Amino acid sequence: MSSKRIVGMAILIASLTNLAPATVLGQSETEPAEITSSDDLLELSLEELLNMKITSGSFLELDLKSSALSLTVINQEQIHLSGARHLSELLEIYVPGFQYMHNKWTGIMWGMRGVAADRNTKFIFLVNGHKLNTEARDGANMEVDLGMLGDIERVEIIRGPSGLIYGSGAIGGVVNIVTERYKKDEIKASVTQGTWNGDNFSRQYELSAASKINEHSNIVITGGYRQSDGIGMERGRLYGRPHWPYPQGEENPPGEGVPTSGSAWSTPGNYRFGVDFNYKNFRYYSRYTHQVTNASGYFPVVGWPDFEDGDTLAPDRMIDGQLRNINGFYGKINAGNTNRRQYVINNFTNQFSYELPVKDNSVIFNAGFDMNTNRIQLEDLQSAVVAKANSYSADRHTYQIETFGERRYNASAMYMIRSIPKLQLAVGYQFRLFDIGKDMAGYNAQEEKATHPIVSNVVYVNHAFFGEGVYRLSDHLNAQFGLRYDRHTRTASFGGVVTPKIALVAKANEHNIFKLLYQTSANNGSADNYEFNRNQIGDDGQPFAGNDYHYEKPYERPGGNSTPIPPVTNDILHKLKPERSSSIELTSVHSLLDNRLNVLPSVSYNTIKDLFAWNQSLFRVVNSGSYSFVNAELDVRYNSSNVTLGINHVLSKVANTRLTDNYEEYQLNAFDGYDSVAVGNGVYKYTPKPLKSNIDPTQDSVTTVRVNSIRDQITVNGKNFLNLVTNVTKIYLDYKPTSWLTLHTDARLFWGLTGRRDIHTYSAANPTNPILADYKSYVHNDRYPYLGIHNSLMVKWNLSVNIQANEKLSFSVYAYDILSGARSINSLRWQQSGNSEEHTDLYGVDRTSFAVKLNYKFGL
Repeated sequence: MSSKRIVGMAILIASLTNLAPATVLGQSETEPAEITSSDDLLELSLEELLNMKITSGSFLELDLKSSALSLTVINQEQIHLSGARHLSELLEIYVPGFQYMHNKWTGIMWGMRGVAADRNTKFIFLVNGHKLNTEARDGANMEVDLGMLGDIERVEIIRGPSGLIYGSGAIGGVVNIVTERYKKDEIKASVTQGTWNGDNFSRQYELSAASKINEHSNIVITGGYRQSDGIGMERGRLYGRPHWPYPQGEENPPGEGVPTSGSAWSTPGNYRFGVDFNYKNFRYYSRYTHQVTNASGYFPVVGWPDFEDGDTLAPDRMIDGQLRNINGFYGKINAGNTNRRQYVINNFTNQFSYELPVKDNSVIFNAGFDMNTNRIQLEDLQSAVVAKANSYSADRHTYQIETFGERRYNASAMYMIRSIPKLQLAVGYQFRLFDIGKDMAGYNAQEEKATHPIVSNVVYVNHAFFGEGVYRLSDHLNAQFGLRYDRHTRTASFGGVVTPKIALVAKANEHNIFKLLYQTSANNGSADNYEFNRNQIGDDGQPFAGNDYHYEKPYERPGGNSTPIPPVTNDILHKLKPERSSSIELTSVHSLLDNRLNVLPSVSYNTIKDLFAWNQSLFRVVNSGSYSFVNAELDVRYNSSNVTLGINHVLSKVANTRLTDNYEEYQLNAFDGYDSVAVGNGVYKYTPKPLKSNIDPTQDSVTTVRVNSIRDQITVNGKNFLNLVTNVTKIYLDYKPTSWLTLHTDARLFWGLTGRRDIHTYSAANPTNPILADYKSYVHNDRYPYLGIHNSLMVKWNLSVNIQANEKLSFSVYAYDILSGARSINSLRWQQSGNSEEHTDLYGVDRTSFAVKLNYKFGL
């Protein structure tokens, strides 16, 4: 068997929920191998590969076989063969059950293991084991569509909760990028050119240089730049009944959807820079990333941004290939600059680590300092139609709708005990400090008003004590256990958070291994959950007082879409409980045909409790109750001398959950319009509704609002998820007919967005099930074009041809989304449903495209 095929087999085993857990440290005749590059992988024997150390999911020095977790490993060769254009696409190709969606108000959203929320605060994103989640608001957002994956050695993905190791945030899973380390002196460069239609192009350049400084030290410097025109202006399409500013009241929208304003997948330029310096047992790693995502490709086209609605002087304009009149459908789309939103994420991380040997044991020190900018600004749309709209702020096209950020400091010490027979134990302490508010330039402001912060300037502190161990009960049975205690500024009143884990790993024989594990996680809220944010603070920088209701933009005359925001106090915000998740999982690995065929089943029962979710009525985040689900996975992998084939299927179903158990009632004031003239400090005030005679005339009229955020996660009958596909199949195949040629293909099959069936097909005139009365506001949903996404197969299919000309030069050709088209269900991405009454958007943006890539290595 060739070395490359052995690599494939080991990675295939690693990339399922279950890696063969045969032995712990000290039981194997060979020490676990530490892998530093793909070239090292090619030279290992099968036994060495199965004893390869992992860097995710455990404090212990465990190999792939003895790791009690659901782990996927994507190596450098898989990244190259797939040609994945960004991290989200890479994860969706290889990780069982993983999918990504769009939220036009925030960007790409991740979904996996029963979790798909309105922000990526349910997943942890790490680089070299260092947590990079933002604590101010949006979580794991800094590299979701950055691109430039050339500096990655491998990506390790934990599916399911992993709070023992990583603390707050690991509700749905963990993604750890492991960057390439020094192996030998060399310079590597790559150039990628892509296109969707011959008119719109993408281009990407990457460079890395590795050099040995002296006998004890080395350095690796990497960099990259990516720019994309996207699929083309107004070539994306929206289907169904999209959210505002789409005219949702229309009964007869265009039958084939409507075009989008801008160009989906466009970016004016992303870039990355990294430095990795090593001296003996000391390592310093620094990484700076700049990610810009244009949201215009997810908003409906605005035909007349420079005319008021219904202006009879507005000329007819060409929209979607036809001359349209402002009095028609397209004239009812709300004009403004919403469709020009552009999301900018800058992140700068500095990581330090040092290992101090203490006889057979060691003390490991880690420290870090991170800075972040989270900004929404306006895209410069070069079009005559939007010329007037582009003058939003004296022709300043980088007008900042909002900008804020944070600084994070952390330090930890861990004592690794290896000297006790049959036992390996790690105990430690971690300190983290979050200085939240200002971005990297020192700003925290809404619409460039220095006194109106996006999030309150606040400092949080988190203390964590943790311990993890593995004990060899017998030659065939190991026990893994651990406990973590976190005390965060905002969870101290609850006594902090305790996160346990326990697992048994049994080796029946050389070919059959079983694992039973119970693991948990908890998640603190972000600062905009716990503190006053832009919605509760006025332009004077002060929170709105007492019981005063106010508008989202209280200094502008309210309109039909103006939102009343109820008052809230610090006490209410600080009573938010931490999110919690737990999972009981049984997994196994079965090796057949001399280890060429591996079958890896898994089944887990999971519970999510007190999930943070946005509520539009209260205009803030609330705890959303609880739900449970069953997740079943089957992964089959085959390897021969020239073929690597992987097929996996995931079934995820809600279980033991009654939606009606999760309703809460709130009393909100009722209003009958607003003062026609601004009063006091310029804030528009509400006019209370007329009071009934039997109600105390001294009290405001009230209305009861029933809040159920679980309703925005699962269907009203408690059977399916709204945002996650119930059945997902993934296939990838690598075929190597010669030593210099590798053919690759991968396909992701989404078997219908089953949970959206009731939303998309319900008609108030013909309700087929009394329980669906909860959807009574969807009067016209069955008249909208959803392309049957609730029961139709959606396929994302890619191909590539990879030629290795010699040791230095390689050339690849990639084809993406081959089955997609302008009006094809295979082109769709769906809106993450933060509000199931309104967020029903479907985006036709995954359009067929092609790319060529040239890689070259220069020897120093």
